[in-house]
Amino acid sequence: MNNLLSHQIRLLKQDRYGRRSEKIDPEEFGQQTLFNEVELEACAEATDEPGEKTTDVSGHQRKKRGHRPLPEDLPRVRKEYDLSSDEKTCTCGCEMTCIGEEVSEQLDIVPAKMQVIQHARKKYVCKACSKGNENGETKNSVPIKTAQRPGQIIPKSIAAPSLLANIAVAKFCDHLPLYRQESIFKRLNIDLTRKTMSLWMIRVGKCVTPLINLLRDNMLDYDVAYSDETTVQVLKEPGRPPTSKSYIWVFIGGPPDRRAIIYRYEKTRSGSCAIDFFDDFLGAIHTDGYSGYNALSSKEGVTRIGCFAHARRKFIEALPNGKMKGKAAEAVRLIGKLYHIEKMLKTEKATHQAIYQRRQSQSKPILSDLKRFLEDALPKVPPKSPIAAACSYTLRQWPCLINYIEDGRYEIDNNRAERAIKPFVIGRKNWLFANSVAGMDASVNLFTLIETAKENGLNPYAYLKYIFTKLPACQFVDDYEALLPFNLKTSDILDHDTS
Repeated sequence: MNNLLSHQIRLLKQDRYGRRSEKIDPEEFGQQTLFNEVELEACAEATDEPGEKTTDVSGHQRKKRGHRPLPEDLPRVRKEYDLSSDEKTCTCGCEMTCIGEEVSEQLDIVPAKMQVIQHARKKYVCKACSKGNENGETKNSVPIKTAQRPGQIIPKSIAAPSLLANIAVAKFCDHLPLYRQESIFKRLNIDLTRKTMSLWMIRVGKCVTPLINLLRDNMLDYDVAYSDETTVQVLKEPGRPPTSKSYIWVFIGGPPDRRAIIYRYEKTRSGSCAIDFFDDFLGAIHTDGYSGYNALSSKEGVTRIGCFAHARRKFIEALPNGKMKGKAAEAVRLIGKLYHIEKMLKTEKATHQAIYQRRQSQSKPILSDLKRFLEDALPKVPPKSPIAAACSYTLRQWPCLINYIEDGRYEIDNNRAERAIKPFVIGRKNWLFANSVAGMDASVNLFTLIETAKENGLNPYAYLKYIFTKLPACQFVDDYEALLPFNLKTSDILDHDTS
């Protein structure tokens, strides 16, 4: 019992004060990286940043470090510096000739500024009708025609698409709560309350629902997906106290060049939430070991892929005083070999077929060794010890853990979903909770569009500004599909006047 309590205290201290990284020193795996020339060459290329120059030195090349070149598309403001008339005169008395110039660059920034867009709608009237007929009588109703302006995502609002996009990106991408944005606007002499901004976000979050539905359809049409979940607090939830715990689920899927990241708000962590989202889905779903996903495993046509990162974490936590020794260390080493193979495949940019073949020839034997080790170790360790818990967890998850070697598109862990849930977790630390269900639903919709835009290489601000401008004119499914992030290019959203 004392050993267990000491172990728990160590984990608590590690969680609060220690490093979070689970990387293991390469020396723990022997000298296998000593002759890993492919990996070393890749690392060398990765550190050779643009702007670096090399100087030949006896026996090797020495790099001269320099900053990255500034983007070519940024506007340039040229400032010239010349010699005075006296300085242009040589000591011999002749006038010197300009032979060139030295140019250096500094990155400047223009602080944010507010402007007002005036929408002037021309009005026309028929002068003949307004003057009347020969008897001087005018018509009861003189026709007046007024030019139409483009539709607005929030009709009769003072918020332009650019302002709405700026507020959304600041909160859901840069994790800036609305009360802080309110203070920023005050410095610009703009009275914009958090309540007003909150209502705007709810309105636009509801307007983008058709895009979210199309992203889900795209995800379900592909046969590889990922899922994870985290907690959230909603204060004004009907029938529930303000302290109740709700959940945000994240789902990732779609072809690699059309991948979507969808967030969904749910009251519970029940496995029915995943079942409901993946209705009619056929394929493989990457998950962690949470029992709520067990129902997916029993669903016909669905393969569940386990997460070796979670299994490895159990053994790392079971290391005696955090040192690489004992049975836990042996398990970490074996799992480390599996990850080393995955790292090499990524470095080599191997095809899906090559990945499958390498896993069958190299990873499969290691998996067999790992399973034999776990089955042999479990009866020999104290039943309630951390190493026993780690062995038991891994063996329970074994049927799902080994599925990743059956297809080159599958991944060894669920870290893709773990990374996708992280932006929400960071944001939650700043704004802490949601006030209402409507606010939470709007938040997850905007989170979905921002993260999916980033996943597909788009600037989230430019993307939101573009769709907030185009959405009011959408009438048919094709109109909405044209606004999905993977159907747009950077040039599409920047070459249009969306003010």
